[in-house]
Amino acid sequence: MQLSSHKKYSGAIVLGDSFNNTLGLIRSIGEAHVPVCLILEGNDRLFISHSRYVTECYHINTLDDAPALLADLYNTHQNYALICSNDKAALLVDSNEATLSALYHTPMRGKALHHLFDKDAQCALAEKCGFTVPQSAIYTRGNSFPTEIQYPLLIKPANSNCGEKSDIHICRDTTDLNKALSANSICETFIVQEFIEKDYEINMIGISTDREVIVPGGIKKLRHYPNINGPCSFGRFMPAESLGVDIEPIRRFITESEYRGPFSVELLRKGNNDYFMEFNFRHDGLAYSATASGANLMKGFFGTAPIGKVRPTYMMDLSVDFMHVKHKHISFVRWIGDFIRTGCQLNFNIKDPRPTLNYYKAKLLRN
Repeated sequence: MQLSSHKKYSGAIVLGDSFNNTLGLIRSIGEAHVPVCLILEGNDRLFISHSRYVTECYHINTLDDAPALLADLYNTHQNYALICSNDKAALLVDSNEATLSALYHTPMRGKALHHLFDKDAQCALAEKCGFTVPQSAIYTRGNSFPTEIQYPLLIKPANSNCGEKSDIHICRDTTDLNKALSANSICETFIVQEFIEKDYEINMIGISTDREVIVPGGIKKLRHYPNINGPCSFGRFMPAESLGVDIEPIRRFITESEYRGPFSVELLRKGNNDYFMEFNFRHDGLAYSATASGANLMKGFFGTAPIGKVRPTYMMDLSVDFMHVKHKHISFVRWIGDFIRTGCQLNFNIKDPRPTLNYYKAKLLRN
């Protein structure tokens, strides 16, 4: 897809933490030849700041310190786009849209997503836009549990910022449900969904600009760790048409939300049907695989060049995926074969090796 080469922004301010999401975002922006100013939350795992693509880096103790820092940076970063790499950063920016949109190009241009961070609101809009959505209901601790959802069912935080991955449970009977709800958790409100016995998961990766919504492809997830609900450790980025995903509902959803920036859509594939799970209004942790496949969405967002064409590309989270060998889920020989055919390592990048080298150097020194 060809885009205008007009460059609208002077650079990018990336707000996030020191994980793959942020590192992949920095690399994609850097490969689009756009300056990166990094605001990194926390004082641990600062290896990401060593990326060759980071032109400036600021460390903050908590995200609450970000608005004041962003205000201080305004004089020298007036024409920068503000992009988030995790849910908490996206929520903070959304909560401060009125102020931050006067300083930078923000995801909502002064408006706010508000309730669309909640999965029940997402499901309602998704159904309106043409997605197939599993039967869902909201449950808040202390209230009666919804009886309209039959077992097996899935419970997960209604808002990703108010829970953890450990709060996601598949419940096949009341014993499983009671065990899930009695587990140690800070989550108070859950979305309860009909459980779909999926064939596999798909993450569609896209970007929304002032001109259009671009969804070149997605990741067919082939392995997860630590379990079926864990993050994807091995998968393949493929063109949208090869995956057979209808992208029109995605475009309608993003258009309705008025969001601008990187996003992903989580789907479950069962037979010929795709079931909507959720939208992520920020850069996805697996999204660098799009760039590695030849389709750098940041080129489209910043208008520096055409995004490029997708080449089917295997991606791997090396340190996590090797746990499948350690726990004898797959053979070492099979894993080596997968490693050899992998064109995108989420951790290590030969063009930008210093973050990974500094991470393992620090790890060795601690041990």
